[in-house]
Order: sequence, then structure tokens, then C-alpha cells
Amino acid sequence: MCSGWAVTSPVGSAPDDDYHLSSIWCGQGERQGVCEVDAAYPNTRKVPRNVVDASDCFRWLSDVTAKCQYATRDDTTMIWTERVNDIQGLYPPGFYKVMSVFVGPNLERSVVAMRLFNSLIAALLLAAFMRLTPKGVSSAAGLALPATFIPLGIFVTASTNPSAWTIMGIAGFWAFSLSWLQWQKPVANTGVIEAKKKFDKRGILLVAGTFISAALAMSSRVDSNAYIVITTIVVFTLFGWKKARAQTRKFVPLMLLSVLAIILYFTVSSAALLGTGGSSGSGDSDSGVGLFLTNVTQLPQLFQGIVGGALGWFDTAMPAIVTFAGVMVVGALLYRGLAQASVRQIVAMAIAASALVLVPMAYLQSQNLNVGELVQPRYILPLLTVLVATAGLSSNPARRLTLARAPAIAMGSLLTISAIVAYWTNIQRYIAGQQHPLIEGTLPIKWNPLLDLPMIPINIVTAVATGVWIIGLFLWARTAEDRPVSNAGR
Repeated sequence: MCSGWAVTSPVGSAPDDDYHLSSIWCGQGERQGVCEVDAAYPNTRKVPRNVVDASDCFRWLSDVTAKCQYATRDDTTMIWTERVNDIQGLYPPGFYKVMSVFVGPNLERSVVAMRLFNSLIAALLLAAFMRLTPKGVSSAAGLALPATFIPLGIFVTASTNPSAWTIMGIAGFWAFSLSWLQWQKPVANTGVIEAKKKFDKRGILLVAGTFISAALAMSSRVDSNAYIVITTIVVFTLFGWKKARAQTRKFVPLMLLSVLAIILYFTVSSAALLGTGGSSGSGDSDSGVGLFLTNVTQLPQLFQGIVGGALGWFDTAMPAIVTFAGVMVVGALLYRGLAQASVRQIVAMAIAASALVLVPMAYLQSQNLNVGELVQPRYILPLLTVLVATAGLSSNPARRLTLARAPAIAMGSLLTISAIVAYWTNIQRYIAGQQHPLIEGTLPIKWNPLLDLPMIPINIVTAVATGVWIIGLFLWARTAEDRPVSNAGR
């Protein structure tokens, strides 16, 4: 499904792609014809013009199609730019270094390869925690992903934006770390579950998943380090702090990972809180109680932006049904969780919800900014995923939380419609412009997807894959079948 999104948006269509693409091209340092350095100008880099200016002609102009790129897409003239992470250091370098492996002579093919690689990572992570984690955990995560990833999460995942690794990494870290704490190796031939000094295969894979997910997040954005700490607190609260401390071999590595995250948060880039690079007091709004109350009342705009806000450079407006479906499904899942939650789970949800509110509020207040300035919905998307996933747990990690068939079909259908409509809206914005009605029989196609791939097969495959994935997850999540917390008796 992500692959369909990956090949139907032009180069430079993700937010701040001028910065991120230039940073990817310079991810491995100086390379002739890719990223050039001049000692006389240490605060600039030379990058191909078609990389730096990829989005210049259409960003913020929803009626302008991606056809405008044709004039410069083959222009590899090296030009100066200051918007490179190698200079500004607003993000950890890991994401850019890995993506730069795919840089080749053809800009479009290089970008598609990066997007497909990120889509593959997302698919592998999803497959891993659906297979390895207890049914209660995999069900909760499996419902939280489509509920919080449509449409923004899918668009970002299939892009060249470092937030792709953050949103995938935090979701994976929640699922794998909680499952690792709960995992106990069975005693062979006895059916008795008993903790042992050595992990079996599933235990090793859960450990690997925990640290790989954390590495993805920590190497992509500075704020993801704070999210690692928050998620660790939520996981320990769900599992029980006393029980967690009793499992020293698990508790200590997770605590050390949180300590490392704190260190990285304050040392990778002191200017890059939330990835904005803003300095203290950079906003024009008056500080104090007035600004605080204004931001509190407007904060839901950020939450709405996750499940139904504009895509691209905030220039691809989503139809109302996308926002409606996202808000309805997230609200239904949170209500379902609260109605059946234990005290421990309510506390964990309160921690996640508090972080979802306080993280953007703290930054907005410190910078004298209003909601809508600098802080973008994708920054807090991982926290919403953690909240919805936490709400989806039952008291027994081996059991799925009850979900009746009718609500499962209704929510799955709503999200399927939302995802397909969002997908088509995103395509139409670039092939014909948003001045046309969403459904128009004579839609003038001015731009074909990347690599001139045929549109009809891509659209059909993506729509079918979307429906199967979302509705399948909701129907699977409602069944009463259990998975043991260990392999005992198998």
C-alpha cells in the first residue's frame, strides 16, 4: 500500500524536502557531482539544482501540477545551498546517511528507491510485531496504526522525510519492548512458563525488534529521543514498575536506552527541539496566559492534522470525509479502551495523553508561537499512536480486547474509504491540480507519476491493498483466539 503512495508523488512533495533531499545528497560527505564542498564557503554546499529546486514551482500552489518540474528535472548544475543538515545540524545524521546510499545519476529513480526502502522497513516491522508479539499487543498496535497513520503517516512513511523512521520506530518500540518485558521462556516438555537466563528464538527477536525500532527513531529526529523516554515510561507503567525492576536483564537495558536517548536529545543538536531549529522567543505572539489559553483551545488542530489535515507542503487539502473518518475511529478506539481499562492502563493512557498535549504546548509557549506555527502534526503523530495502542490493550497480553463484528466492519470501512479518497486526492493534486472536482470524468492529466508508470494499475492495486489491509486488521483484531505469552506446550 505504501508503495502506491511512494510512486505517485513527485520529487520534493514531502514537507521541507528541499532541506531533506539536499541533506541526503550530502549524507556521505563530499562527492563529486553529488555534494561538493568549497573551503572558502564552509557554511554552504553545492548540490544539483534539480535536487535543491525540486519543489519550487508547485509548493504552496495547489492548482499547479507537477508538470512544472519538467523544465528543471534534468538540470544537474551544481548550485549553492545553506539548507543542508551537514551545516545546520537540525537532525541526527543516521537517516540521511542510509538514504544517501540510493543516490544515483537519475533523480526520480533515486527518490523512488528511497521511498520504497522506507515502505519495506514499515512492512517488515509490521509483519514482525504481528507475528512475534502476544495477540493482545499485536491487536492493539495493529488497530492503532491504520487509525493514526491515515493519511499523514502513510504519506510520510512513503517519503524522504526523516519522520518516516520516527513514526515507524516509536510504534515498533512500544510493541516490542512491552512484549519483551512480558516474554518468558518455557521449560521444555513441561508446559510450565518459567523465566530462564537464556532467551529462546522469539525472545531474541523481540530484543532485536526493540533495539532496531529505537535505533530507527533515534537516528532520524531529535524529538524522537524524548518519545523513547515517554514510551518507556508508558511501557513500564503498563507492565508494572515493581515487576519490571524484578527483571533486571530487561529493566536495565531499557533504562540505559532511555538514558542514552536523554543524552542524545540534549547533545545531537541543542537548536533542534522538535526539528524546527527555532531559537527562544522566535515567535511574534505575546507570551503569558493569553497565549497559553489560545493555544489550548486551538491544539486540536494539530490532532486533526494527523488524521485528516493537508498533505505535502500543507498545500494538498483533504476532503472532509477523511477528517471525519479519522476523528470518529480514533475516538471510538479510545472510548473502547477507557470503558474496559484497568487502573494501571488508565495511568499509562494519562501519561501518553499528557505528553501528546504538553510536548507541543511547551514548545509553543517557550517560542511565543501560536498553534499552526512551526510545530507540525507529524511531530506528535508517534505519541498519538502510543496513546491509541495503549488504549487497545486488554488486562491479559495474550488476549485481544473485545471488539464486536459490526463496529469492526464499520471502522475498517470508514478508514478504507478515507485512505482511498486521501490517496486519490494526493494524486489529483499533482496530475491536474485541486481546482478540479474530486471526481471528474474529463480530468485533464498534465503529469504522469514518477518514472512514467501507468496510473490505472497502480491505483487499482493500491486501493485493493488498502481495503484488504485495513478491513483485515479490524476483523482479525475482533476474534477471540489467543496466543500464549510463550511457546509453552507447542
